[in-house]
Amino acid sequence: MTCCSSAFKIELRWPEQIATSNWLQPRSYLIFNCILAIVFVAFQLLNLYDAIPVLGGYYFIYLTVWALVLQTITMVTLFICTLWAYVKLTDGPDGPSQGQAPLFVRYTVAFWYIIQPVSMIVMILYWTLVNPIWDPYPVVLSNYWAHFWNWVCLFISLFASRIPWSCKNFVWGLLFLLTYLGYTVIHFFAGIGTAGSCELYIDPECPIYDEFDWNMPGITTLIVLATVVIYGVIALLYTGLFRCRDSCSPAMTFSDASGKEAETKDEPENGA
Repeated sequence: MTCCSSAFKIELRWPEQIATSNWLQPRSYLIFNCILAIVFVAFQLLNLYDAIPVLGGYYFIYLTVWALVLQTITMVTLFICTLWAYVKLTDGPDGPSQGQAPLFVRYTVAFWYIIQPVSMIVMILYWTLVNPIWDPYPVVLSNYWAHFWNWVCLFISLFASRIPWSCKNFVWGLLFLLTYLGYTVIHFFAGIGTAGSCELYIDPECPIYDEFDWNMPGITTLIVLATVVIYGVIALLYTGLFRCRDSCSPAMTFSDASGKEAETKDEPENGA
């Protein structure tokens, strides 16, 4: 029980590891997260505008949409957390850490642990199973965002941040994927169907994805197993990327960040 709970434990130094960046000063990092949040909200609205008239309520049955909505929520809440931490940093903290991070911050970090590797696996599944990159069909701008450019933005966010990561954090993304897998089973047995018709089945029996069809459980189970293996490889890859980030970038301490911010504020006065 203790081992299981420790796998889901969020460990970070608050507010230091939320307010600071390996690349940017705290104020610049706050602006960076604000821009990312605006971009994600804008493209989420564009995706809704493109898809809702065609799909209606069925818009929410797709893995891409689950991931995209969570990414948007997370980037908005991450900006809020960064602003919160920045205010604490500029108020002059008593030390490098103010104790355990608030619950809101820990949930945001947990969501961030989900969207980082899941964004890559959604991209891989889309460009190999749904719309193979070797024979793609045309898609609109919001689809390119949902299956590639969002991952690029999150990848940049990974290296800009100082949010800690260990291999155990991959369980958050695995839990998300297993939840969606459970939903696909419910979708199949409940006969929910899709917005359009399909060639092989009556409308209520249409699978969410033609390539992921519980009417053919053998092939679908193989896809599930392959996805789990790929996700494990991605988890190891991201662990390596985080270690590369931490080793290649100078670790900015809380006091360093405060000092740099103070120096920035003092520069105009000194110049005068």
